[in-house]
Amino acid sequence: MTTSRSLTLAAFILASACSGGDAGSDTSQAGSAAAASGSQPAPEPMRGQSEAVSAGTVPIKVEGSVAGHAWKSEGTGQCATSADGSIYEVPAALWHAVYQDDTADLNLVVWRPKSGGADMVNFTLTSGLTPHHIATVKGADIMGGGTPTVKPAGSGGTLSVKGRDDHGHMVEMTVECARFDEQVAEGG
Repeated sequence: MTTSRSLTLAAFILASACSGGDAGSDTSQAGSAAAASGSQPAPEPMRGQSEAVSAGTVPIKVEGSVAGHAWKSEGTGQCATSADGSIYEVPAALWHAVYQDDTADLNLVVWRPKSGGADMVNFTLTSGLTPHHIATVKGADIMGGGTPTVKPAGSGGTLSVKGRDDHGHMVEMTVECARFDEQVAEGG
């Protein structure tokens, strides 16, 4: 991952943690039409995300359900980690995964405060025009509630969240990343 993409991704993650993201409009039809014609459209930001978020090279498998609707997908996306992150001036390790397919966009960030305490999560899944959020980051707007887990395995691992979204719907989502790239800190 290049430094400029890492910085753009880091800015998006922090903005999402603070604002909960932006549902925006569904642009998947434009991408499908371009794929059918064999040409690649100019990258468009998806639902308030930066261009860097819509690309990725890490093999990812996603499985779970939101509001009773199962979702299983695999492809490539972005997975990164940093032992030296911080959120709202609280030093914390972080892991994140960003993935999209023709049906949904997913952003899952897990923060582990270095001082101890419970892991915090920022989860957004947008399918169609409906965003589902879980945000437990202290200092930001709390939305829904849930428990994240991180299970490292070699250079990759699994991130998961289980809880209720901001609409009260059950969420159980697991994201398996083949590897976690190192998150490049701003100015790093």
